[in-house]
Amino acid sequence: MIRRRRAEDLDPLCALLKTAHYPAAHLTPRGWLEEHDAEQSWVFDMAPVSVAPTKNVVGHVQVYAPEEDLLALVGPMHDGRDLLVIGKLFVRPDTYEHGIARFLVRESALYVEDRGMHPVLEHRAHGRLSTAFCERLGFQTVTSRNSGVAVMTYTR
Repeated sequence: MIRRRRAEDLDPLCALLKTAHYPAAHLTPRGWLEEHDAEQSWVFDMAPVSVAPTKNVVGHVQVYAPEEDLLALVGPMHDGRDLLVIGKLFVRPDTYEHGIARFLVRESALYVEDRGMHPVLEHRAHGRLSTAFCERLGFQTVTSRNSGVAVMTYTR
């Protein structure tokens, strides 16, 4: 089940980042998870309990305002005030077959759209998501001169 991230979830999420060798692991995982003033952060909890955090947190996603480098890439399409980034998305590798990343991305995109905003994925924040996967979820690549950054906008 998807639920809001709580402070008690940070330690299990940090452990997950370290053991799964995610791109953010070279940073302090807790600092990476808290670096943005997030509009919303969710976890995927494998336990069917919504009252208390459990040790079954296997995924994470965050929605936050875009940074300047991303705004420069999508600037001609949007003025920036109508964008929210879907980022800090990761799932425990042994749960890939459950479609958790798909659930987290879809929930995030709906959340952004419900606020009258436009969802954006930034690939450098999603090192494990393939372009094909993101396209199946309704995102389209924005051409960039910066080869180190790939941005996808929602086109549902």
